[in-house]
Amino acid sequence: MVESRPPFLYIYLMLLRYILLLSFVSILSSCTHSISRFYPEIIPKKSETVLSVRPDSKDELNIVYMGTGNLVLEKNGEAIITDPFFSNQKLLKLLGKVKTNPSLYNTWKNTLEYFISPSVVRAGLVSHTHYDHAMDLPLLLESHYFKNMKVVYGNTYLPEILQNFKEDGVRLASLTKEQIYDPTTKDQKYEWIPVTSNIRVLPILSNHAPQIKRKLFMNKPLDERYFEEHLIYSNSKTKAFKWSAGETFSFLIDFLGSDTLRVFLQTSASQHPFGFPPSEELSKKGVDLAIVCYASATHVDQYPNKLIDFIQPEKLMFVHWEDFFRTPNSFHDQRLVRSTNPKKVRKRVDRLDKPKDYFIMPLPGTRIKVKY
Repeated sequence: MVESRPPFLYIYLMLLRYILLLSFVSILSSCTHSISRFYPEIIPKKSETVLSVRPDSKDELNIVYMGTGNLVLEKNGEAIITDPFFSNQKLLKLLGKVKTNPSLYNTWKNTLEYFISPSVVRAGLVSHTHYDHAMDLPLLLESHYFKNMKVVYGNTYLPEILQNFKEDGVRLASLTKEQIYDPTTKDQKYEWIPVTSNIRVLPILSNHAPQIKRKLFMNKPLDERYFEEHLIYSNSKTKAFKWSAGETFSFLIDFLGSDTLRVFLQTSASQHPFGFPPSEELSKKGVDLAIVCYASATHVDQYPNKLIDFIQPEKLMFVHWEDFFRTPNSFHDQRLVRSTNPKKVRKRVDRLDKPKDYFIMPLPGTRIKVKY
């Protein structure tokens, strides 16, 4: 006979959960900040800009920043997409259900296609399975938008969440222990993943910064049956808190050639040493461009300074910095993400003691031509 919880205990736990959720939403509902007040000199004013990594540049990598952790990185007609998300949700939706937004999908497509053809995308990377990093992937799969995309790599939760979309022509691949570099383990083996003949990826075990103070929400074990029963179509409504993070990854991405470009990508702030690439790889080839997360930076000690001091990139790009709980009215109508103290982050940025052309903080909908 299964012992049930006493009614008073059940009520207490439900009340506690509701209070925590309200606290989460209340803190995130705090006022947002203007970007021009804190970072006017590193935000490109136009939708196209150039970032020179090396003098006398001959090669070029195109990066289209679409918001949060969503980027498309393309060179010579081959590209990868990261953390596909465009359906910004209002805060109160987090207490209920979220769903993909067809209108925002059309806006997203129009913006992307202004800069790049969807036919060049060969693969996807998902750093973790929170809704703001993976929720819009089902629509991309169901609509066969990226006709030449063969595989999407992510954690073990990804194929389970998208189990009703496994027949949509794209392989949903869980990264294996043999492939992942674990910075907390000595002498740990890992392997580069050849995405195409010209692009390779090294997944790095990372972790996810708390959203508020020391509390990380949406981090319970995955309820596989919930997604089997509720995420049947791309426009199905699901509970935001069911999108559990699972394992979180950073990535080294090499665009191979006579002059290889190395990109470090981290779309969630992490605690040292999680997310740090292997020293062995850095000694072979330095990082040309580091793309790092702005959100929740102040909830991690010495982030991103400790990371930047370790990898010593030639240039630094901030992403996932904008308030994704609102839909902007125009290209320039952006505000800083909530629950991250911009004054504190700015002090950390200043302590890096780099010239202003070392940094770039693109608005969503910007193409960055990386010259190298």
